[in-house]
Amino acid sequence: MLLRPYRSTDAESILAIYGPVVAESSATFELEVPPLGDFKERLARIAERFPFWVAEDACGELLGYAYGTTHRERVAYQWAVETSVYVAPGAHRQGVGRALYSALLSSLAERGFVWAYGVITLPNDASVALHAACGYESFATYTAAGQKFGRWCDVHWMRYALNEARPGMAEPSFRGL
Repeated sequence: MLLRPYRSTDAESILAIYGPVVAESSATFELEVPPLGDFKERLARIAERFPFWVAEDACGELLGYAYGTTHRERVAYQWAVETSVYVAPGAHRQGVGRALYSALLSSLAERGFVWAYGVITLPNDASVALHAACGYESFATYTAAGQKFGRWCDVHWMRYALNEARPGMAEPSFRGL
């Protein structure tokens, strides 16, 4: 497995992983699979500001991806990021998610962020276990936070301390890899 920064040419392979998650699960509250053009623009905006990693096999096929993104828009929240990781179905339980999160969390810490938040729609024991294995700690569950497929879903929040929060900290670095 090779970990490397996201490239714009990865968008179609990433959508092949993400699309079925949108269409078939509540792991994301996105309701419709985005068109490829819109999705490419979304990924480019993320990669301009935040670390964005992909994992590929020896043949160059994408196994998964992970990135950080804005937690909240107000400037006071700039030291916190929301993290996402998605792994291709055939690559589950092979260490791909852990490897991606290891690279992502290291990159976020280097850039001066303080908190990484994982936001998990329940039930999703595999995602909770992955986050815990990567050092995230549970701190909140929002009951009936969103609705998908006609049912209400709880959302579980986990956090990872990237750096110690200190008064007067420099702003984190918002740039891609």
